[in-house]
Amino acid sequence: MTPAVRRIHNHQIGKKDIGNHHRGRFCVSSKTGFSYLDGIMALGVKRNTILTLTISNFIIWVGFHIWRIVFNNYAVEYFDASPTAIGAIQAVREIPGLLAFGVGALAVYMTESRIAALSIVIVGCGLMLSGFASSILILGMATFVLSLGFHYFEPTNTSQLLMLAGANQFGRVQGRYQSYESMAGLLGAGFVLSLTLVLDYRQTLYLIGGMVALVGVYLTLALPPNRGKADQRRMTLKREYWLYYTLSFLRGCRRHIFTTFAIFLLVKNYGLSITVVSMIYLFNNFATVFTHRFVGKISDRFGERAVLAGSSLLLIFIFSGYALVTYLPLLIAFFFLDNIMFGSSIALKSYLRRISTDEDLTGCLSFGMTANHITAVVIPAVGGLIWSQFGHQATFIAGATIVAFDLMFALQLPSKVE
Repeated sequence: MTPAVRRIHNHQIGKKDIGNHHRGRFCVSSKTGFSYLDGIMALGVKRNTILTLTISNFIIWVGFHIWRIVFNNYAVEYFDASPTAIGAIQAVREIPGLLAFGVGALAVYMTESRIAALSIVIVGCGLMLSGFASSILILGMATFVLSLGFHYFEPTNTSQLLMLAGANQFGRVQGRYQSYESMAGLLGAGFVLSLTLVLDYRQTLYLIGGMVALVGVYLTLALPPNRGKADQRRMTLKREYWLYYTLSFLRGCRRHIFTTFAIFLLVKNYGLSITVVSMIYLFNNFATVFTHRFVGKISDRFGERAVLAGSSLLLIFIFSGYALVTYLPLLIAFFFLDNIMFGSSIALKSYLRRISTDEDLTGCLSFGMTANHITAVVIPAVGGLIWSQFGHQATFIAGATIVAFDLMFALQLPSKVE
């Protein structure tokens, strides 16, 4: 082989090595002219890890918590929003949850890492659009955009997390992961308190939205894919996952009763001020930094059934307490415990991971989120009607009944899935 031929041969081998090195990672094709830009943006990010997933999750939750904190004041002070308008926007916010099954379809054609990163961009755009809103209608549209990004991010990032976690570490890994969500809530509250001292609501939304969107753009370009071309995803409803879907549905019913009526009970019937309510939420975020980790450890040690059934049993007493107890400090304690019980979702996702394949996991999580949101509009409307006709006791007794069904299905789980 002549030197010239050898140089050509080595150059071709080098091209193959580069191709093999990048196979399966997100790298924009050279045909589009952006492969060089992708190389610049990578900045040492060689693969997806639990750390990169946690950072992505932390960023999106900071943005979401800031939106949630400023939304009501912003809507009322800038647009004189009525209760009907607020209710309509909150209903619109739940629509992307119903459409979450679309994540499974997207995952057939796109990697989870890219979907998650683009979802962060969408959340940032939703925050900025909220700041630009000139009417309550535009604010509703911005809320839909933000919610779409948030609900499409969650199943894809969780899917990657569960596939990276070890078989005996599903609970612990999720516990640490969700504890950072609570930390994001604390940081978001701090941002709002400090930024609104010097900026108005619009400027705060511009700034935070722009930062979140820029981080999302960077992650879209920098993060490698979580799977190779040979790893396929499927979007099918399978009978073997029926218990996961059923529990997701029932826990969605319980979630909507809690988020709609629990704090409303304390404000409406007992006159809690915004200061006290803010302190309650702040303490909840601080407490769940630690309780999520504890729930994860319990799930790994004693199994998913113990966590899910135990939380359901406790929630029956909590919902009954909302209906029958009139001592305010005890009701606030119920609220704290109720909020902590959301951590039991760690066990439900751990159970799904143990019984599902890599190909089915993302689709199952997306269908589970859709099941969780089926009653997002119905439960608040029906619960409010029951409250108006029969009093708050009837609403929470109905909630306790739903949780009792959840307990019966939770007991169908094996004691320890191997």
